[in-house]
Amino acid sequence: MKKLLLTSVIIAAISAGGVAIAKPFGSEMHHHEMRHQQPVKEIVKNLRGLSLSDAQREEIKTLVSAFKNSAGTFEDNKIELPSFDLATATEAQLRTFIQSQLEEREAKHFALAQLRYNIFSVLDDAQQQELLTRQAQRKDGSKRSHDHADSKGLRKGEFHQHGRAHAAQRGPFGDIELSDEQIASLQTLKAAFKTTAKANRETMRNFKDAQRELVLTQTFSQDTWDALLAKYKDELVEAGVAKAKHRQAMFAVLTESQQAEVKAKREEEKQLRGILSAS
Repeated sequence: MKKLLLTSVIIAAISAGGVAIAKPFGSEMHHHEMRHQQPVKEIVKNLRGLSLSDAQREEIKTLVSAFKNSAGTFEDNKIELPSFDLATATEAQLRTFIQSQLEEREAKHFALAQLRYNIFSVLDDAQQQELLTRQAQRKDGSKRSHDHADSKGLRKGEFHQHGRAHAAQRGPFGDIELSDEQIASLQTLKAAFKTTAKANRETMRNFKDAQRELVLTQTFSQDTWDALLAKYKDELVEAGVAKAKHRQAMFAVLTESQQAEVKAKREEEKQLRGILSAS
């Protein structure tokens, strides 16, 4: 039970870096909602206003169809359970596991990056410049939002939730009933991790920005994609390890019955998302 829950948490810890290319032309998406249709839809959506010719539309349609028909692009997104218990995993075990997951995710995301590059190559110079301008504007706006959130001590996703102080005190465990001592322990852990978390978010933002920029250049290739990952990999893995250890410590604050309750709620949420994805 704890093994599956902690796996989900640790996968989430590294997913911020792995999902970079699934935010086409600067748009924002949540990784747990991402299926291969969604990022493609966003890529096409961002072609609005470019006055595509009939020939360009047909070529892009062919590229999208080929991508959707390719096996295993984003459909095989199941969590891989390690051979050890993540609740008590050593730092070395965490590092090896997180690195392998990061490499596997980036290998899958290359297919989407290739699609984005191919579509970009269909555009003429003026259309490409328009997309680059839009991306620069979104990047600037996103940076201002992140900087403002950091200055207020807010995590991503809390920027528009200033009034949820009580929920913030309770950590990542939703409406689980916690004692005052547990809440205080979670707050202490959160405060101690704050500086590290901020630095890690900056590293991951830089990686995502670098991926987006690479895809919209003539130098994009499997080699340059892999080289970019190699440049950031050590930092991303260390960030994932730090986040996983932090979540281990927070999870350990809960009693066994509380841990079971958290797992049950997460499983229910997963089943409800399954209903939506099937519709």
